[in-house]
Amino acid sequence: MNDSSTRTMIYKRTESGSEYALGYIDGEGRICRLRWDEGIPVGRVTADGRVFRKTAHDERELGAFTADGAVRSHGLFEGGELGWVDPDGVVNRGGLILGEEEVGRVEGPAQAAAAAALLLLFLPDEAEQNRRSQ
Repeated sequence: MNDSSTRTMIYKRTESGSEYALGYIDGEGRICRLRWDEGIPVGRVTADGRVFRKTAHDERELGAFTADGAVRSHGLFEGGELGWVDPDGVVNRGGLILGEEEVGRVEGPAQAAAAAALLLLFLPDEAEQNRRSQ
């Protein structure tokens, strides 16, 4: 069953304080990016709390999340605690090096997984696009 009731929506917070929908996780664990109101699969989450990104020929593990909402990166240089989701769905980025910052919100049954997708996949992709456009 893949209707909107099984989706967990992922929203990014802007500098002005507004938000917009980036994507969602469906009931089967697929991470989808919203493009023209359609979901384009870009990765997946597993039942044991791992996050994977689709690549051209395979997939790559980005990090993991816990049932209580903590997100951890497997990145070579930025590995470690990356952030968490509050019980109300607010996603915070922060760790030992980074200061705490509210970066988005998730809404639906898989909040920890959606927070991990925001922190591990969507935000790094946007940061990379911004670097390329400058």
